[in-house]
Amino acid sequence: MSSDKKAGIRFAVLLGILAYVLNIILINGDFFTPGAATIAFLLGIFASLRRDDLIYGGKWCVNSLMPIIIIILGFGLNLKLLIKPEIGILAISTVISTVILSFSICYLLGKLFKLELGTIVALGAGGAICGNSAVVAVAPSLKMKEENVAMVLAVINTLCLATFLLIPIIASNIGMSEIDAGIWAGSVIHAVPQTIAAGESIGPEAMVISTAVKLSRVSLLIFIVPLCAYIGNKITPDNTIGKNKTRIPYFIPGFLFSAILSTWFLPDYIIEDLVLLGNYLLLPMMASVGFFISFDSIKESAGPVFITGLIATISMVVVSFCFIQLF
Repeated sequence: MSSDKKAGIRFAVLLGILAYVLNIILINGDFFTPGAATIAFLLGIFASLRRDDLIYGGKWCVNSLMPIIIIILGFGLNLKLLIKPEIGILAISTVISTVILSFSICYLLGKLFKLELGTIVALGAGGAICGNSAVVAVAPSLKMKEENVAMVLAVINTLCLATFLLIPIIASNIGMSEIDAGIWAGSVIHAVPQTIAAGESIGPEAMVISTAVKLSRVSLLIFIVPLCAYIGNKITPDNTIGKNKTRIPYFIPGFLFSAILSTWFLPDYIIEDLVLLGNYLLLPMMASVGFFISFDSIKESAGPVFITGLIATISMVVVSFCFIQLF
């Protein structure tokens, strides 16, 4: 393992510990706290401004820890909650409406601004499915230029940061229940780590619900990636495009398996210990996510792509909130 990678990993762990301590101090002092995971994320952003050698270890932390954390958090999900019509149907309806809305707005505004079709689809996928992961998953099939991929990623990261920070604050101030707030966060926030962290800042039940709802969006990659391969082949015909294979991330069935075990088989004390472990592992991972925020790329992305993503995100936030309040 290279020295830069080790340095990034050590720094992520250090920031995770610092975030944990700061969160306890704020709680004991009866001050507002966005949660330890959010604090770790913000510390990671600040650290990235001071050092540029952290991303190597940060990439390892995100890629290695996120699947494990998601599977562990599955132990905190009681599937009997989602079977209840007032929760399960609401979550599914909210997800479907926001996904369709994101793609529709991105397509209409993208055409209005004369954006390339690949950029439009990638922007829609980033907002509707799972942020950076979705953009990276569809970009090769869409045969996007590197500068367009960077622009879309900058926009998605900016909007993800905004929803990640604002939704827990709004949900808490207006008195939303943890279940409703979890559904809202899971159906709107772009990236998986930020969704989990937002749920964590709201409450333990919200964290599990937001993770479950978010993963239902991630699972849509199985339909989106082949569709993007088809679109990419229409943009630039290529005989090899049909050979692309779609794989479901292993943490999705892993999360479901964990939830099944916890719902019907495992005792409560084991479940509590596992979820606590997931919360601890979340801290260095969120610090690592902060390492990748680039303000220079955010500035360069200002313009039609940002406006399109912004309107799509605001629409998702408003529509999902209305769904939750009405149903």
